Amino acid sequence: MEVPILRSTHKILTEKIGDLKKDIDGNSKDIGEAAALGDLKENSAYHAAKERQVLLLEKMQRFKSYLKGRVIDASTTKPEKVLFGTQATVVDVKSKVVHIFNLVGPVEYELDLMPDMVTFAAPVAKLLMGKKVGEVVEFKFGSNHWSGEITEIKGIE
Repeated sequence: MEVPILRSTHKILTEKIGDLKKDIDGNSKDIGEAAALGDLKENSAYHAAKERQVLLLEKMQRFKSYLKGRVIDASTTKPEKVLFGTQATVVDVKSKVVHIFNLVGPVEYELDLMPDMVTFAAPVAKLLMGKKVGEVVEFKFGSNHWSGEITEIKGIE
């Protein structure tokens, strides 16, 4: 399944991959310097550098796989419905408390790019998806029940 990704996230990932390449180069030098110290069996600097290498390479691979996702630019449109890449403002009909939900994919969530993120597969996102301004949504999670009216929908920048 192709994972959707926001255009802004695609740009950030590309930059992070560039930074990771520099980190990997530096790590390779660390491995070489630690290996030059001799006996690798008891060389903690060498083993630490090798462990870091594995983590850096795994992160690089994961980020590269995200770049293959379907790029969506929701910031240039005025969405009529709550969809991936939109921000929904929901007002509790009783308390008038304002809740903002940014519907994003797992990539944005992992990178923690914005406050109030909800992955599009989360239960609250499933309740909101496809709804329009003016619609009331019933939120029921455990003992927490409330009704909220969607007052605004906009594309995430």
